[in-house]
Amino acid sequence: MSETPDARPPELIEEKKFYERFWALHDNPDLVEIYRAFGPAVFRRSSVLEGFGAFIKEVGFGGDLCVEIGTCYGLTAIVLARHFKKVVSIDIDPNAQRNPIAAHLGIDNINFMTVTDNAAKAGLLKYLKFDAAYIDGDHARDTRSDFDLVKRCGNVLFHEYWPAQTPVWNLVHELAMTGKIKTSGKLALWTS
Repeated sequence: MSETPDARPPELIEEKKFYERFWALHDNPDLVEIYRAFGPAVFRRSSVLEGFGAFIKEVGFGGDLCVEIGTCYGLTAIVLARHFKKVVSIDIDPNAQRNPIAAHLGIDNINFMTVTDNAAKAGLLKYLKFDAAYIDGDHARDTRSDFDLVKRCGNVLFHEYWPAQTPVWNLVHELAMTGKIKTSGKLALWTS
């Protein structure tokens, strides 16, 4: 799980990132349609172009109900909805485009929930039974508390697993002592 510095020139690193994101978009018909209908702005800050779909397919991340913390435009929820019977996606920040994007694709197994604060998020999750969780919320402040809310499912996927995002990086390394960790790029899956 250690990050080795990339010795290639920066322009080659950026070119590789461009092609990885380009193919991540073009390998998923849902994402192509979202791009066509809603434009590139909805992809900002989304992990869908960072190998998200390929990773969850590779590790078999699927099941009955997945909880997602941190929604933005709902693109990762859309990818998750193809692997789970139901997705409950929770965010503190409202975004009026989430439902229209999912509806445009005919996806109806996502419940987008906007809560007022972390206490409301905790109240919502307290009695919910789910098989898996994807944490992509406020990494700087809520990584540990979000994990504590969902760890009971024993199947938690993290975004922003890299040294610059120390709360995620440190927690994933700590969790390696209590379960299995699989990583790819900025994604890390912990299973108990």
